[in-house]
Amino acid sequence: MTARLQNAPRSRGETRDLAEEIIYLDDLISFYNAWKTFWQTWLQEHLQGKKLPRRAEQIVLQALHGPEARVPQPQKARWHGLQASCHEILHQLQIHSEEASKNCPIPELVPVIDAASALEQQCFEDIVAFSKNLGEIDTLTNLPNRRRMEQDIVREQTLVDRGANGSIAMIDVDHFKAVNDTYGHPAGDTILREIARRLRTALRHYDGLYRYGGEEFLAIFPGLDNECALLAAQRLCRTVAADPFQAADGHLLTITVSIGITALAHHTSPEERMAIADVALYRAKQGGRNQVRLIP
Repeated sequence: MTARLQNAPRSRGETRDLAEEIIYLDDLISFYNAWKTFWQTWLQEHLQGKKLPRRAEQIVLQALHGPEARVPQPQKARWHGLQASCHEILHQLQIHSEEASKNCPIPELVPVIDAASALEQQCFEDIVAFSKNLGEIDTLTNLPNRRRMEQDIVREQTLVDRGANGSIAMIDVDHFKAVNDTYGHPAGDTILREIARRLRTALRHYDGLYRYGGEEFLAIFPGLDNECALLAAQRLCRTVAADPFQAADGHLLTITVSIGITALAHHTSPEERMAIADVALYRAKQGGRNQVRLIP
């Protein structure tokens, strides 16, 4: 199997998740803004004895139901929950609006006011959470970025301090500058995306894989000792080199990676172990590339 380097679109699997998350965040913000406008309008007009502000209500319903078909599958239950909460609040507000002329006591409005405030707060928290998540994703490879890596490696170090095993691997694409110089940066970007995909497929679902920077990646192997981590890293090397990449001019390129690994150590900073993994990576490069070197 080959992958074209220039003008090659990202695979559906590579781009879909991130694109859907971005669209979902936009839809969530639109609903949040529509709801805030509606709620503020209702509060003002209710105090004046007016009925439900229909135009603002229509905008809320459009923002709530318009995106339904494109909501990502993992978020459908959450979105349906928003819909159910919103409709119940609107129903209760309709009842109170009809009774406004009867001077409905404020205490009777407390439950619906609380529900409306809770809905707004939930939307706000979801927006913050999704914004943070998107800020921790490398947009080229769709892998977690260095910011997320720093958080995850601290968490893994905590487990090691409690007696668990854990290893890390520094991964660098061999001769990547030559690829960029010969075929251009768009070709290099395509290679990085494909390498990220291949690495990810060769890992366990709970292993960590991050774009560390440039053509360098970092992997975290929870629960693996040195021997098992070495085998896992060798599998990564084989997976990347298994199939050639086809350049736009028809040339087939074999792309390889070099890897340095080490174990996270009891009560030792992750930064120290990453520096050791980097030394191991350097030895792999000096030893001829397309190989793994381990420093315990």
